[in-house]
Amino acid sequence: MAGSGIGRVWMIAAMVRVMALELWRDRGALIMTFLLPPLVFLIFSSVFAGTTGDNIQLKLAVADLVRTTDSTRLTAALVKSADIRAELVSPATDNEVRRRVKSGQADAGLVIRADPASIGKPFVIIADPSRAVAAPLTQARVQQTLSEALPDVALRRTVVQLTPALGGLSDDQAENADTAAILLRDTPKPDDVGYFDREDVKDVKTGGGVIAYYAGAVMILFALFSAMQGALGLMEERRTGVADRLLAGVAGMGPVVTGKFLFLVAQGLVQALTIFATAQLVYGVAVVQHAMLWLPTTLAASACAAGVALGLVSLCRTRDQAQMLSTFVILVLAAIGGSMVPRFLMPPWLQQVGWFTPHAWVIEAYQAILWRDAGIEAVYKAWGVLVAAGLAGLGLSQVMASRLRR
Repeated sequence: MAGSGIGRVWMIAAMVRVMALELWRDRGALIMTFLLPPLVFLIFSSVFAGTTGDNIQLKLAVADLVRTTDSTRLTAALVKSADIRAELVSPATDNEVRRRVKSGQADAGLVIRADPASIGKPFVIIADPSRAVAAPLTQARVQQTLSEALPDVALRRTVVQLTPALGGLSDDQAENADTAAILLRDTPKPDDVGYFDREDVKDVKTGGGVIAYYAGAVMILFALFSAMQGALGLMEERRTGVADRLLAGVAGMGPVVTGKFLFLVAQGLVQALTIFATAQLVYGVAVVQHAMLWLPTTLAASACAAGVALGLVSLCRTRDQAQMLSTFVILVLAAIGGSMVPRFLMPPWLQQVGWFTPHAWVIEAYQAILWRDAGIEAVYKAWGVLVAAGLAGLGLSQVMASRLRR
C-alpha cells in the first residue's frame, strides 16, 4: 500500500514537471500566461477608473446667445475648466449646438439664452437621450463653475427676484447689494439649482440610442469571438497533418485560408442578423428602415473580425498561444473600443486610443445609421477602416501560410 501511494505521488510530480517544462519551452505561452494578466489589469483599471463621476470630462458645445458681461465670464470659465472640455461653437446658435450633439461631436450642449443673473432659467442643456448621464453631469459642472467663478451672479439674481416684492431698493440698498456682489467674486459659495431647462435632440423613444449602441457593441464582440474560434482550425489542421497534405499540392494553403475568411464573414453576418432582428422586434430599433447602410456596415465589420482573427492565429505556433492571445486581444479591444463601457465616459486620451480598435468604428457607424439617421457621408470612413483591417489580416495569414510551404 505504501509503495502504491509513493508511486502515485511520483506520477503526480512527473505530470507537474512535464507540464512545467512544456510551458517553459513554449516561450510565447509563458509570456502570455504571466505578463499579459497584469497588462490587462492596467488597461482595465485605466478604462474603468475614468468612469467615475469625478473623473468624467464631457465634451460640451457652448453657444452664448446674449454675450453679456456675465455670460462672457461664464463661457471663459467653462473653456478654462479642467473638469469639462467646453468648446464655443461657430456660428453661436442653438441649432449649431443641436447639430453637434446629434452628430456625436459633443456629449452635450449648453445654450446661454439670457444673462445668468436674470430671472427664470437662462440656460438650456441639450442632450442625447442615449447618453443619459451627460445632462445631469453637464448641469453639475456648469453649476460648479458658476459657484466658483461667478459667485456674485447668485446674489444679483436673488436681488432681481426680490426687488418687485420689496417695492424696489433704495440707493443705499442697491449700493450695498453691488458691494456684496463684488465681495462674493473672491468668496465662492455654492448656489441652488434653478438655472436650467433641458432639451433632447431627438423626439424618439427613450433608450433607443442605448440599444443601438449596445447592439453594435455586442455584434463586433461576438463576431471576433466566433471568428477566433473558427480561425483556430488552422492550428488543428497543422496538428493533424492536414496542412502538410495541402501544402504538397499545387494550390497550397491559400484557398483554405480564403475559404475560412469567407465563411467567417458569412458567419458574422448571420450573427448580426440575429442580434439586430432582436433589437428591432423587442426595442423597435429601425434596422429594416436603414438596411441599405446597415448591410455594408455589417459586412465590413464581419470582414474585419474574420481578417483580424486569421491574422492573429497565423502568428502563433501553438494552439495554447493562439487561445491565450485571442482572449487577450478580444478583451482589450472590447474594453478600449467601448463594448464594455461607453466611450464618452472614458478619459479623453483613452477615447482617442479607442479609434485604433474596430469596436469604436463599428459602434459609431451603427449609432450614426440607426440613431442619428445619418447618411453614407457619416459611415464611409468606417467602412474603409474596417475593410482595410480585415484585408490586412487576411493578407498576413496568406503570407504566413506560404511560409509554411517553404
